[in-house]
Amino acid sequence: MCGITGLLADDRPRDELAALVGRMNDAIAHRGPDDAGVEAGDGWALGMRRLAIIDLSANGHQPMRRGHHTLVFNGEVYNYRELRAELEGEGVSFVGSSDTEVVLELLRRHGPKVLARLNGMFALVLVDAERRTALVARDRWGKKPLFLARLRDGLAFASELKAITAIAREQLRLDRRSLAGYFRYQYVPDDRSIWREVEKVPPASYLEVDLATRAVSAPTRYWRLPVPPPRSVSPGEVVDAITAAVARRLVSDRPLGAFLSGGVDSSLVVAAMTRSAADVRTFSIGFADPRYDESGYAEAVARHLGTTHTSLTLTEPEALALVPLLPFAYDEPFADSSAIPTLAVSRLAREHVVVALSGDGGDELFGGYTRYTAARLVEHAARIPRAVAGPAMLAARHPRLGGRARAVASLARAASPGVAYRELVSYWGDHELARLMPGVDSSDRFALAFDALPGSALERMMRTDAATYLPEAIMQKVDRASMAFGLEARNPLLDPAVVELALAAVAQAEAAPGRKPLLRAAVATVLPEALMERPKRGFAIPVGDWLRGALREPVEDLILGRHADEYDWRVAHAACREHLAGTNRSALVWPLLAYELWRQRWSA
Repeated sequence: MCGITGLLADDRPRDELAALVGRMNDAIAHRGPDDAGVEAGDGWALGMRRLAIIDLSANGHQPMRRGHHTLVFNGEVYNYRELRAELEGEGVSFVGSSDTEVVLELLRRHGPKVLARLNGMFALVLVDAERRTALVARDRWGKKPLFLARLRDGLAFASELKAITAIAREQLRLDRRSLAGYFRYQYVPDDRSIWREVEKVPPASYLEVDLATRAVSAPTRYWRLPVPPPRSVSPGEVVDAITAAVARRLVSDRPLGAFLSGGVDSSLVVAAMTRSAADVRTFSIGFADPRYDESGYAEAVARHLGTTHTSLTLTEPEALALVPLLPFAYDEPFADSSAIPTLAVSRLAREHVVVALSGDGGDELFGGYTRYTAARLVEHAARIPRAVAGPAMLAARHPRLGGRARAVASLARAASPGVAYRELVSYWGDHELARLMPGVDSSDRFALAFDALPGSALERMMRTDAATYLPEAIMQKVDRASMAFGLEARNPLLDPAVVELALAAVAQAEAAPGRKPLLRAAVATVLPEALMERPKRGFAIPVGDWLRGALREPVEDLILGRHADEYDWRVAHAACREHLAGTNRSALVWPLLAYELWRQRWSA
């Protein structure tokens, strides 16, 4: 687990390129506190900050060079030992024992077609100095970030945007279309970034760069979410698949642990860990406010499983002290408030371990979000009679209607199920965005992609979330929060074998949308039912109260005290005043404040 940086198709002298990449490396030192490296060639320079996990010796140092190929690789490949054995059968000899060396030898011999065989998480760039090309690739779930910037002198890439802003901030311009997407979803969607000149390399894709001409190929998809034949899957099969996935993720030369919320997903992961490891360390965050505190559930699961558990109860001042870290950690506006406890639990875990397993992915793959209960409404939204649609459209525009209720009402005016579902997952819907950012195209591929999918409405909802929300929000939230403290996070529920089972069992999710019936049945085989029977809360925090209390001053200074020109400040001011007066508008005001905090840090 590390951070990678570099310059491609850049004609400046090697020493100048190396110096610039050194500055990029310094900007993301938190991702790799154990080692740093830079190597430059004709028109390129690659950089690496290393968090040593496998092969702690100098043999794991990067950039790693073999012949005319040089690689920087961020991530972990869990099946690297099997792949290494195959290469040894082909006569390949190895210097060290790292997965990076295995990936380098695979790509040298077999090219990008081997990417689909890598079970893990990664972002990589491989320079072929002989062919004068660079291969740029990202893992199938987008767990590891990778940004590509088209700059005046060439191309720059990095694991985090701050490495690019460190050398080219004056070349970057705010992308208002991305800003509109952010206000809609609370994260910047699609393959765009908040800067016009920077894009994200898509998950499950690779592209090639011609170092001589600066030509960049269109991304090539090397993997797509499978569509396995539907079948009945037993709870035992799920437990076995998760246990095997966890065992694969216990390969490490540094201490490991796990995040434990006490919910179904993380509890299953930890139960599987106890089958393969003698001493399991678990970590959870609680809140002094009992309305949001779930630490007791985690502690009960930890006691039952016999883990060495560490829990931290955050006071309101301690939680609020993490708010200024958000713009630094995420580099883009990011308004998922659960990033705050995720930062806190990552910091806590890093005091004891270097690797932590998490339960992310269970909701998207097994049907755990409460919005999935609206599957039938989404399916039939475009067929609602006009007599009903008219009043519902008016209701959807009522400023005091809560965000989710407003979204459900707006389903009545949706042109297709895809548009309906987009409105359901939007925090600022079409009507509000048109007022907040008039004249800005806020469209994205969401609705078209949804409507092109086969299957029931619930299946399409789950697959859409797995292709959008999971990589673009959840994976990025966890990566930035964990890597801000030099902690590697691993996701066993996204193992290919677990994914295959989940997608084959969509019909079982249909039986109880929003309840993850198959995962609940699985966890019931390893934990007492009493430990799991509780309402789903998520990683909630009292943002609405904070905005009227401890965060009132920044709301007044940064939003009400500014006549913004990126969006219609009058609409923003109205939402803030309504919230401060007692109407819950936190779903609108918190993204505005998170943006203004980001702007103050990176754009002002």
